[in-house]
Amino acid sequence: MEKLKTLLVSNRGEIATRIIKTAKKLGIRTIAIYTTADAASSHVIEADVPVLLSGGDTKGYLDGEDIIKIAKEHNANAIIPGYGFLSENADFAKAVAAVGMVWVGPSPESIKSFGIKHTARDLAAKAGVPIVPGTDGLINSEEDAVSESKRLGFPVMLKATAGGGGMGLATCSNIDEVKASFATVKSRGETLFKNAGVFMERFYPDSHHIEVQVFGNGLGNAIHFGERECSIQRRHQKVIEECPSPFVTKHRHLRENLCSAAVRLAESIRYGSAGTIEYLVDDKTADFFFLEMNTRLQVEHGITELCYGVDLVELMLRQADAELRGEGGLSVLALQSMQPGDPNGFAIEARVYAENPARNYAPSPGTLQIVEWKESAYTRIDTWIRTGTVVSSHYDPLLAKVMYHSQSRHGAIEGMYKVLLGSRISGPPTNLDFLATILDQAEFREGDTMTKFLTEFEYSAQAIDVLSAGAYTTVQDYPGRPTMGRGFPHAGPMDPLAFQIADLLVGNPVGTEGLEITLNGPELLFLGPAIIAICGAPIEVTVDGAPRSTWERFHIKSGQKLKIGKTTGGGCRCYLAVHGGLPSVAEWFGSKATSPGVGVGGYQGRALAAGDLLAISKYVPAHLASPLAIPERLIPKYPNHWDLMTMVGPYDDGYLLDEDMKMIYETKWQISHNAARGGIRLMGPKPKWARADGGEGGAHPSNVPEYGYPVGTLNWTGDDPCIFPVDCPDFGGFVSSTTIVKADYWRLGQMKAGDTMQYRPVSLRDALAMRRRLDEFIEDMQEAIVNGTSFEQIQPLDYSKLPKSDNVGKAIVHQIDANGSQPRTMYRQGGDDYLLVEYGEGSFDLNHRCRVTALTKALRESLGEVSFTKGLINTVGCCNSLLIYYDGLRIPQKALLDHLTHFETELGDLSRAKVPSRVFKLPILFGSPRETAAIGRYMETQRPYASYLPDNMDFVAKNNGLQKQDLKNILLNQRLIAVSVGFFAALPLCLPVDPRQRICCPKMNPSRVFTPAGQVSWGGSCMALYNVESPGGYQLTGLTIPGVDILGSKPGYSLTRPWLFEDFDQLTFHEVEEEEYERQLKLFESGRYEYDWEEVVFDMEEHNKLLEATRVEVKEVRKRQAEAQAKMLQYENELMAKWTREKAEGKIPIDQVEELLKG
Repeated sequence: MEKLKTLLVSNRGEIATRIIKTAKKLGIRTIAIYTTADAASSHVIEADVPVLLSGGDTKGYLDGEDIIKIAKEHNANAIIPGYGFLSENADFAKAVAAVGMVWVGPSPESIKSFGIKHTARDLAAKAGVPIVPGTDGLINSEEDAVSESKRLGFPVMLKATAGGGGMGLATCSNIDEVKASFATVKSRGETLFKNAGVFMERFYPDSHHIEVQVFGNGLGNAIHFGERECSIQRRHQKVIEECPSPFVTKHRHLRENLCSAAVRLAESIRYGSAGTIEYLVDDKTADFFFLEMNTRLQVEHGITELCYGVDLVELMLRQADAELRGEGGLSVLALQSMQPGDPNGFAIEARVYAENPARNYAPSPGTLQIVEWKESAYTRIDTWIRTGTVVSSHYDPLLAKVMYHSQSRHGAIEGMYKVLLGSRISGPPTNLDFLATILDQAEFREGDTMTKFLTEFEYSAQAIDVLSAGAYTTVQDYPGRPTMGRGFPHAGPMDPLAFQIADLLVGNPVGTEGLEITLNGPELLFLGPAIIAICGAPIEVTVDGAPRSTWERFHIKSGQKLKIGKTTGGGCRCYLAVHGGLPSVAEWFGSKATSPGVGVGGYQGRALAAGDLLAISKYVPAHLASPLAIPERLIPKYPNHWDLMTMVGPYDDGYLLDEDMKMIYETKWQISHNAARGGIRLMGPKPKWARADGGEGGAHPSNVPEYGYPVGTLNWTGDDPCIFPVDCPDFGGFVSSTTIVKADYWRLGQMKAGDTMQYRPVSLRDALAMRRRLDEFIEDMQEAIVNGTSFEQIQPLDYSKLPKSDNVGKAIVHQIDANGSQPRTMYRQGGDDYLLVEYGEGSFDLNHRCRVTALTKALRESLGEVSFTKGLINTVGCCNSLLIYYDGLRIPQKALLDHLTHFETELGDLSRAKVPSRVFKLPILFGSPRETAAIGRYMETQRPYASYLPDNMDFVAKNNGLQKQDLKNILLNQRLIAVSVGFFAALPLCLPVDPRQRICCPKMNPSRVFTPAGQVSWGGSCMALYNVESPGGYQLTGLTIPGVDILGSKPGYSLTRPWLFEDFDQLTFHEVEEEEYERQLKLFESGRYEYDWEEVVFDMEEHNKLLEATRVEVKEVRKRQAEAQAKMLQYENELMAKWTREKAEGKIPIDQVEELLKG
């Protein structure tokens, strides 16, 4: 390229990325324009210079003035429009030329001439190109339309003269239809194209849509690159295209006639650049007629490139370069030397859309959770999407153009069929199966498809159309992802018992994904037959209005509506199982279970919504067609009061008074309306606590240094009790006093607002015995359902007489006293599946973190009877502790204890360890509007006043005897080392490396229901960075760039590692202003942010020297902090007492807090 150095691409999506690819090959600098909705689009990432449009999502790409302004500001030599938007806007093309840039396309005059269809007909006729019999010029009245239709003969087509893309057309078979359609077409032309002109053509129902690719040099010379068949159309929009046309291939001389006529027309108007002449070809006679000329690059140009070995975009750019050189265009010799002969092989293109076949192929926006193409040496896929792409509702939902090239048409068909079947796009529905079904039709394989093909083609997706979603319906499987950790919840069904039996009834392997339905269910239209079962709490169920029973298997026919209404008794959840599961739902880390709180799994990481489409199996086994019902006596009972079995721990003794523990067990707790998958709030008395404060965990006695949370534990967020079910955070810094045993998880999952519950303490032995009983019940049910044994032999679950354990044990099941390099080590139980190993005396110490790391490594490398192949499930490491999740039925607690205590003898002295680390340099914004809004929301919906309100930073500073600037200096001048990664979505919990800079503050009481993504915060002795919007209790102290990308598409992430930070990483901050922060945040959101970090080694020996050298100074700091904290605590107690009193008096509604951890 001599003159064309910088190119602005005035488009988006796959065509923008395709143009940029060729421009880069030619060494041309590219400018991409984009809207906010397209910030993370591929063309934005791939361009040299991306620029945000000012016109908003709807009008941005149509704002010619703004686009030209951007081009001038960035010294563009040319603007290339692609197709759609302004690609055939003659005024825009003229405006580009007026400012001295080249329009990469035909002249404004050519665009204008062929943009008016009746004028285009005249030009074609003058060039000797056959035209469809029609009117001479425009029709002025309905009467003229009727008269012309009689002259031409039916059927006829009314066309808006300025129309395009299949819009402004009406086919009429009689006079009445002409009368009814004339005004409509005229009105649509005026509305859509600002031109009310209408003309008429004879309509050929048995015809082919065939087009010829031409290229002109603007000097009166043109060549062609053969033809394409585009007969398969829906609503006049092409769906599948072929090169060459199978119809043309069957008719000698037709290609020569089509192409020579096209070249003749292009040369007659001195056409420059790429263009397409479209023809209507009669199936019976092979006569052809001019339809229109597209004065732009065509969507389907890629298959021509495959068959003719040409890059049409490169030709367009070389033509533009010649125009910039003042030569008017490519030389006639250069152009004619490129005229090809016959096509090389056969190519097929299929347009892949995000569209819902159940909703008349309506666009389906949403997040693409999986994008996997089955590619080979013969495929070409022009696309702008990848895993994690969000498809916007603002634009055409074209995802990709999938092309396949082969030396035979049969090979191209077979290859494309395999590509479509083997590719996978999960998220919103697509037309992949629709396209594959077309390719499998005999008419297509024989090359006999005409323009009416899709009007006669019957296709029905094998799927469930969600007509209404119900109160809260999610995709779940069992057991979810309990091995995931890092702040990503276990997920899975809240009631695993009903879920598993539903799977058994429909013939699924236990654990196959189904729907969890809460309180009020969905209405579902089955587009194919299926075997289903609904198990769980009593709920209304109808099929086409006729009542159906739960806890039974039945066959549902294609076209039937399943309506699941409201629960009718105790319990709040039921489960819909479908034979074959939900195959189109994406897996995330081995599970399809949904955790909406962190936006992972299931259907686009959220609860279902009306308009969603769930693919189901095409295979309905005959042996499952007969109904099968669970006997009434074996169906679990769902009361309104629940006695739940629980074990003490992990924290009770020394944290709660004996009278507090007695209160916990004797109270009939009421379930709050804040009862969700992430947390079930209880309403009842408050504890008096055995401590005055939480030490380094925070000022409130409920605060402790962060540790891993067992599922089912009773967590005290301040003075408020909350049970943590399957979507809870995996660690935190609040006391957990008692833990529901695994055998009662299913009952925990059925408690609803207004129910009451009471804790029933049991021993470990009794907890495991009840669990074995539950497992035996499921196994017996499986034997009866699958193998046909009698239900009569099965004993129902009986909760009328729970075990009364004489000795329920203690939370601390073992202790090793401190000795030399061995710190005090406590082993705390948390139910029958969790054991918490806790080091030290409750103070943060990186030496303990080293020990946690070493113990984790030892466990991961274990072989033998206590190993991850024999019953260990996961670990959650924090600064001073390691939570071990294990299968208590496979590994006895004592065996695990013996194994762990043996490890302690082998870990040795780690005080001189050298640990791999990375130092991150992150921006921080203080006092951001997002932070202010979050605090405002907390004050409006949770607690109106507190010692930490309304300015969290000021509070944290005062709580440590500091000024606000001192706190900023700590964040700006110190390294903060990650001692744990988890809570929600891989949040890094960090401790200042320098002990003199370790400040302390209480967490919010109650904790927040909302925290902005990227929030830097402080609680207890630690800083935390919230990577996603989530609940939290830490005080808000600044905003930075988040460190997680759920679907792993951004730089620094992957699908197998969607988190950024690891234990022992060190975070540093530098202050930025709001404008700069927003700029960097936009880079992150668009996938263009590059983290600044370096690899280092953290030297524990050096760190311990620092601890020793600053010991006296640290004591003085702690003294100052204690004095300040005493004053703030007194103030907080006064405010808390006032708030509590006002709530009790009704001045503030009791229990008005929003859901803490909305699932």
